[in-house]
Amino acid sequence: MTSRSRRGKTAVRHYGDETRELILSAARRHFASRGLAGVSMQDIADAAGVSRATVFNQFGSKQLILDAITADSLRSYCRLLDEALADEDTPTLDLLRSLFQRMATGLQTNRRLYRQVFAEIRKVSLGLDAEGLSPAIRREAFGRLVRLFARGQARGDITRTLPADVLATAFDSLLSGAVTHWLRSARRMRLDELLAALAEVFLSGAANRT
Repeated sequence: MTSRSRRGKTAVRHYGDETRELILSAARRHFASRGLAGVSMQDIADAAGVSRATVFNQFGSKQLILDAITADSLRSYCRLLDEALADEDTPTLDLLRSLFQRMATGLQTNRRLYRQVFAEIRKVSLGLDAEGLSPAIRREAFGRLVRLFARGQARGDITRTLPADVLATAFDSLLSGAVTHWLRSARRMRLDELLAALAEVFLSGAANRT
């Protein structure tokens, strides 16, 4: 096989979805170690083994690369919510505790990267950045959370003194605020321990006492 043929096979192998994943993987590493501002499109291209033009063709900007990483994180959150909604037996309070803990497990694996990702999620939540895939996925996740609270109210294990969307907003805000605090804090605390404590504070108010 000629070197030209080998180059052709490499180009085919790195085309499309695989190229996208190579770029995202490289960007995750760089963003985690140097932050968004300290990384250029050329840095990402070099780490991914593709041209700078390919990175621009796939994503268009560094911000949209971060958006794609953020969207992946939000999809993972949607999957956790789908699993909770599919569980017809576990009490809602226990499902919510599990959400807190499973989020903690995922985030603790790469704290430095999620400093960038959660800053982006907060911007999306506040309506400060409507570009990319994240805003729509963020709305989908919130809709699932509202459904989980509404089902808990219908079951009788979540208070009905507040609408499901208000409870979902409170849960979401507490989770996001706690994670952001943990990501920025200089203290060596474990996120799972922090979220476990906060979950009990929230759930003591959300539980149906009647």
